[in-house]
Amino acid sequence: MTQPPNGFDPNDPIGTWRAWRDASLDAWAKSLTAMVNTETFSQAIGAQLDALLAVSGPVQQAVQQYMERYLAQAQMPSRSEVVSLASRLTNIEFRLDDMQVQLDELTDLVRQLAAAGAPVPADVSFIGDRLSAIEAQLNAIAASRPAARARKATTEEKE
Repeated sequence: MTQPPNGFDPNDPIGTWRAWRDASLDAWAKSLTAMVNTETFSQAIGAQLDALLAVSGPVQQAVQQYMERYLAQAQMPSRSEVVSLASRLTNIEFRLDDMQVQLDELTDLVRQLAAAGAPVPADVSFIGDRLSAIEAQLNAIAASRPAARARKATTEEKE
């Protein structure tokens, strides 16, 4: 069976429908593309988006306030509290890393002195002063954190 030259086959009703569908889709695509590419359309969409943003701002703020009140009643931290805590913990981690580096340097110096067999200087107070400074920094960090909540006793502590 060969197809007629005009592409119409009377024995294939689905083929006719498919050709009509393809032609319709092409026509719709061309007309919608022409409409979307106009300045009027972009201004109309811009106005709708501006209106949506104007409405969504107060709604978002109201939802945020509601969530903060709800989380406070449920005794759960809000987003801002979690972010604040995370930044404080990051700061503490950096400071502890710096202190660890300093302590490692002091340890290396003591090991070098011991390995060299050099007499230990009578005035080792600089190590004590340095350790006192580190201890003061740790105490300041501990004092700056909020009061710890009472924790539940573990199974081992209950026994």
